[in-house]
Amino acid sequence: MTDTEKKLADGNLTQKEIIQLLLHNAQHMATREEVKADIKELKAELKEDISRVETTLKEDISRVETTLKEDISRVETTLKEDISRVETTLKEDNKNLTNRMDRFMFWSLGLTITSTFLILGSIYKTIN
Repeated sequence: MTDTEKKLADGNLTQKEIIQLLLHNAQHMATREEVKADIKELKAELKEDISRVETTLKEDISRVETTLKEDISRVETTLKEDISRVETTLKEDNKNLTNRMDRFMFWSLGLTITSTFLILGSIYKTIN
């Protein structure tokens, strides 16, 4: 604690010390106009900062949007190609299955007719 502070606490200040203390405090006090000017300046700086952040965010969002659109387009193209390949494979498999079924039906019909003639022949031989 300084001498002046001790005297202030005790209430033993001279008129000269009181005036010096007031002058010292006055030098460290800001006027209303100075505070208003500082507030105005801070508001302007804050608006500039917000504007810069807003611009940066818009640019970042635009870049992300463009990237997402490109990614979606690539995925869409890949899916279309995959679907086309699967469709082609299914058509080929369907043709192969149809051919196999036709052959199966042909052989089944042939075997049925042959077995019918064999059964009828053996019945005929048994009767005669």
